[in-house]
Amino acid sequence: MKQSFRRFFSLQVKITSIIFLIMMSFSYVVAHKMSENVKQQTFLITKNYIESIPSLIYNAMYNFMLNGDRQSINRLVQHLEKDNNIMGVHIFNNKWKLTESLPELVHKYDKSYIDTIVKNHTDEGFKETVINGTRVMSYYTPIPNAPECHLCHLQEEGEILGHLNININLTYLTEILERDATNIKAILLISNIVLFVVLAVLINLLVITPVKRIEHAMQEVANNNLEVRLDADSEDEFGRMSRLFNYMVYSLRKSFRTVSGIHKSMLHNDRLMTIGTLAAAVSHEIKNPLNSIMLTSDILSMRCKDQQELTNRIASDADRIKDIIDNTLNFSRIDDDRHNTIINMDKFVDDLCHYADRTLFKWTEIPFRTDIEKNLGYIYANPVHLEQIFLNILRNASEAVENNDSPVITLRAYRRSGETLISVKDNGAGIPSGTEDMIFNEFYTTKQNGTGIGLYIVKELTDRYKGKVTFESEQGRGTVFSVVLPTNSEPKM
Repeated sequence: MKQSFRRFFSLQVKITSIIFLIMMSFSYVVAHKMSENVKQQTFLITKNYIESIPSLIYNAMYNFMLNGDRQSINRLVQHLEKDNNIMGVHIFNNKWKLTESLPELVHKYDKSYIDTIVKNHTDEGFKETVINGTRVMSYYTPIPNAPECHLCHLQEEGEILGHLNININLTYLTEILERDATNIKAILLISNIVLFVVLAVLINLLVITPVKRIEHAMQEVANNNLEVRLDADSEDEFGRMSRLFNYMVYSLRKSFRTVSGIHKSMLHNDRLMTIGTLAAAVSHEIKNPLNSIMLTSDILSMRCKDQQELTNRIASDADRIKDIIDNTLNFSRIDDDRHNTIINMDKFVDDLCHYADRTLFKWTEIPFRTDIEKNLGYIYANPVHLEQIFLNILRNASEAVENNDSPVITLRAYRRSGETLISVKDNGAGIPSGTEDMIFNEFYTTKQNGTGIGLYIVKELTDRYKGKVTFESEQGRGTVFSVVLPTNSEPKM
């Protein structure tokens, strides 16, 4: 529940919510300000509207006085009162009575309406009042006794002949402005919602999606996947961030390889030091009595012909102990390159075959076949190391065919494209299924009396000379080990 609640407040929700609240707050302030300004705007509109009417009436009155056309004022007033905003246009005399010069307008209006206008009158200007529940803006202006009026009025009548009153329905104008303000509020609200949706989609596409890709990639790195890579096609901040992320992963991968190599080298050196120290301390003490055992077994073999099987077993076990000691000492001397020299691979393979035939296959009567081409090239290496590679493979092949009724081992050597390939094929039992990935590990063996060092030495020495060792095996049909070494066509270091 807590995770779900926390997930709800994602980056997209936070950003869009903040923007939406800002937009809604701005819209609220604008709408509130508009509502507050409705009354003020109504007053200003009314004032501007009213101020244009008196000049029309004055002109009509002037024509009336010159031409005696009383109906012109009547028509003008009635025409103005057709406007929905105007409640009435009135001409009062000095005693604030409707002028008798326009009898058609005297009895048109309600008495309470006229009394309210008269009661709240002012000499000149605007005054807001309420008539029958309706907000009204009343405008009062005096009618001066101008010289052109002297045709009908005496100068002694005073400077003011009467008063002009114009009443505007503020409620009607206010309703119109408030309706417009409401429409604007609705438009702002709809615009905010639409803009919110658009922003949410854009933020998701432009911000959240790239962030999620980077988050997923970082999670992969946290799970030790250093092969992850982000697309960095854009030139924006996320594109630059993706390129920096890719460079960071590349640096981590490079550092990881370096640290792994150092760690492996440290482990390897530690093993070499341990085994070397142990081998140096033990081998001398073991070899002396071992030589005595082997010599004694040879003497017994010559003197006791009837116990040949027992003496052979003693000699075989002694040879086995000697091989274990030799392999252990060789394991501790892998990094010794003081005896590197230029090796003619033709001569090396020929000597190797003779030595293997004499030491490995002569007494076992296992057929040893060869298919060797000429011009195998040259390599700069330690000859003892190369002997270890192929003697270990040949020894494993001879042990693999021990229980075969028709054993055969074949060594093939040829050179192609700057490399010399030497393969050893046997028709033994094959490598057990499921162990293929571990046979080159140190101290791993599938043989009852094995040490697990031989193939590890093969792999280490082959890698040391930038070569490659591979194998193919089939249960019950045998195994082929192939060693590829880079060689030169001419003898050079």
